Amino acid sequence: MRKIQLLSAITTFILFINQSYAAGAHDHSAHSDNDSYAHLDFKIHFDSITKADEADEEINETYSHSHFEWGINLNDNFSIHSNLKLEGESSGHSHGHAEEEAEHSSGDRFLEEHPLFVSKLIINYKNEDFSAYAGKFNPIVGFDYHQFPGVFGYQTIEGYAIRERLGVGAIFKNDLGDYGKHQLNVSSFFADTTALSNSILHRRGATKRADGGVSNTEKLSSFAVSLGGKDFYSLNNNIAEGLSYQVGYAKQAAGDNNEKDESRHSLSLGYQQKISQDLSTEFVFEHMDIKYLSGEAEHNRIYDTLSAQLNYQKWNWVISRTAINNQAAEADENHDGSVTQLSAGYSFDNGIDIDIAKQRSDQDNEITERVGIALSYSLEF
Repeated sequence: MRKIQLLSAITTFILFINQSYAAGAHDHSAHSDNDSYAHLDFKIHFDSITKADEADEEINETYSHSHFEWGINLNDNFSIHSNLKLEGESSGHSHGHAEEEAEHSSGDRFLEEHPLFVSKLIINYKNEDFSAYAGKFNPIVGFDYHQFPGVFGYQTIEGYAIRERLGVGAIFKNDLGDYGKHQLNVSSFFADTTALSNSILHRRGATKRADGGVSNTEKLSSFAVSLGGKDFYSLNNNIAEGLSYQVGYAKQAAGDNNEKDESRHSLSLGYQQKISQDLSTEFVFEHMDIKYLSGEAEHNRIYDTLSAQLNYQKWNWVISRTAINNQAAEADENHDGSVTQLSAGYSFDNGIDIDIAKQRSDQDNEITERVGIALSYSLEF
C-alpha cells in the first residue's frame, strides 16, 4: 500500500514538473527581489548491484533523491527558507533515528524506506555584507555534496556531511574585486530532537536526547566555521577566473554514550574552465579529516575526493574517486577503502537529464559493484 501511495506522489510530482516547465522555467537569482522563490530538484535512480559479498545482495533497486526548496521575503531584511526532501538510499545505508530499523526485505527493492522530511527551516536576516540565521539547517564545513558531479558523486560526501541541526549562524561577506568574493560562515548547533526530526511515508522515528550521537546535547555546544571564495579575476591569467575554495573546521560535542567530541577540518577546491563555446571542464577536490568519528575514541577517518567532468554541448562525462583512510582499534574498522565511479549523461531540451554510471565501492571490508541509470529534472520559479 505504501508503495502505491509513494508512486502516486511521484507521479503527481512529475506531472507538476511538466506543467511548470510548460509555463516557463526561471533563473533562481531572478527572485532575489521578489516576494518568494521555489526550486524543485527531482532525481530517481535505477541501480543493479552486479557484485557483492553475498549473492542475495546482488539485487535491483529503485530510489529517489529529490528536494523542494521554498522561500519567502518578509521585507527587505527578513526572509524564511525551507527545504523538503524525499530521500531514499542505496542498499547498505539506513535512515534510522531513534527507532530500530526493520530488516530490509530480501530481493529487489523498489522505492523502499523513503522518508519525506524537513531538512531545512530557517529565518534569515541580511543586509549588504552580513546575514544571520536561526532554525534547522546543515552546518557548512566542506563543499555542498550537490557540487560533486556524476550519478553517484553526492553519495559518499552526503554520508559524512553534518546534517539536520538546530542552531544559529552568521555569514560575513567581503568583495575584494579582482581578488574574489569571500564569505565567512560561523554557526553553533545541536542535533534536531524536535518533531521535525521525524518523517512521513517512511517513519524513521524522532530523535531523542537518550539516543546519543555527537552534537545530540540539546544545547549550543557544537560549532562550525568555514571560509569560502570565488569570482577571482586576472588580466594575465584566465585560470584564476575558474577557481573556488573553501576551508572549514567543526567540533561536534559528545552526546550520551559517546566517548569523545568529534572534530573535523577540510580543504575544498573547485575549478571550471570554458575551453570553447561547446566544450568545458570542471574539477572538484576535497580533503575531509575527521577525528574521533561519531564520538569513538579510537576511530579517525580521512576522505580524499577528486572529480573531473568534461562537457561537450549537451553531453557530459565524469570520473571520480574517493580514497578512504581508516585508523581504528577495531580490526573490522581499520580498513582503508575507496569509491570509484564513471558516468556519462545527456541533457534534453525539455529539462530532463539522463545519466548512466558504474561504481565500485570498497568500504567496511566489503566490495560492491553497481551500474545505474539516473533521471533528473530541476526547475526554478
